[in-house]
Amino acid sequence: MSTGQAIAAVTQAIQSLLLPAAPLVSARTPDQARGTAGGQQLNLFLYDVSPNPSWRNQEPPGRSAGGSLHPPLAVDLRYLLTAYSDTDDEAPAHAVLGEAMRILHDGAVLARDLLRGVLEAAGVHLQPDSVRLTPQHLGSGELSTLWSAFQTSYRLSVAYQASVVLIDTTTPPPVALPVLRRGGIDPRRQGRPESPPVAAVPGPLLERVTVRAWRGNAAFPARTGDGLVIEGRGLAATTVRARFDHPRLTAPLWAAAAPGSTAERVLTALPDDLPPGLATVTVALGTPDGPDRDVVTVSNSLPLPVAVRLSSPVLGPRQADGTACLTVRCDRLAADQDVRLLFQGAQYPPTGKAAAGADIAFGPRLSGPAGTAATLLLRVDGVDSVPLPDPDPAQPLPTGFDPAQQVVLT
Repeated sequence: MSTGQAIAAVTQAIQSLLLPAAPLVSARTPDQARGTAGGQQLNLFLYDVSPNPSWRNQEPPGRSAGGSLHPPLAVDLRYLLTAYSDTDDEAPAHAVLGEAMRILHDGAVLARDLLRGVLEAAGVHLQPDSVRLTPQHLGSGELSTLWSAFQTSYRLSVAYQASVVLIDTTTPPPVALPVLRRGGIDPRRQGRPESPPVAAVPGPLLERVTVRAWRGNAAFPARTGDGLVIEGRGLAATTVRARFDHPRLTAPLWAAAAPGSTAERVLTALPDDLPPGLATVTVALGTPDGPDRDVVTVSNSLPLPVAVRLSSPVLGPRQADGTACLTVRCDRLAADQDVRLLFQGAQYPPTGKAAAGADIAFGPRLSGPAGTAATLLLRVDGVDSVPLPDPDPAQPLPTGFDPAQQVVLT
């Protein structure tokens, strides 16, 4: 989702945010900042880019058929903000700097709309974590070293850190079908870890969210029509609702708790309008103006991978170069989402426009003799479709691939 333009997008977003404080907001080195300008000015200089320690070794938030995805490049950006006066008196520069600091304090979290507006192609507005601005203290030694490196006179400056910026890798992750069974484990108990009971504590706390049909197996993303089980503590109230947030939505979606919910489990349904990709789910207890006049209490948020459902795969004849036209449909898709076909160990972008409910065409290269059945998956914004049939509540979990999501090689 985020491209190599992500750093530039954050710089431009901060510049746009600072425009009310000064008529000119430049992004030059300290020795070139002033240039020929003579009025009030702010200069935003990016002086350091460093790996983010929290994200450096963290698994990416998504679901890959081959196991883990290649993690994104996570970096923190450090800026030096300097103010200039329109006269020899420094007092006007102090006023400009103070106004700039107030703006950055009020806009400490860069809005997704702002990031989309300055450079939409960078995709920073779609990353799962927000970009936060934090003032940094630089000692006299650090400041002296920084300004001396540019051989220019020191001016009053403040430092800010923008964290975190996620740049997606272009290295294709391993693509393989999921493991259906490990050893002799009863498939009815797959994904259900044994853990001792935890004593209840006050306040709503979410511990995990799973799809109800998969009986606690957290390896599967949610799809259209799925019921969800949100497990935690302190989830009882007169009114219980689940809130779903997604970076491609301008407002959250809500779903009421279903009958059978308890203080440890909230049952609800996945909203039909929730796009595929990585969403988050939160539980809200009470309503702000309901007849019970409960005080609204909000739990922590948990990631919720959302996948598409596939239908109508059609594979055309094999061409002389080994490729073929494969079309497939999916049930949900937001505009401009990243769509990839996972087929026979490789991934392919669409050959045309991808839209929900319509045929999406791909041009995969076929490997293997004619008559061989091959399973396909669709990866949307990093979340893979599920190549298994829907579980039957009266039967063990499925241990074979869905024939409706396979094609026969020509």
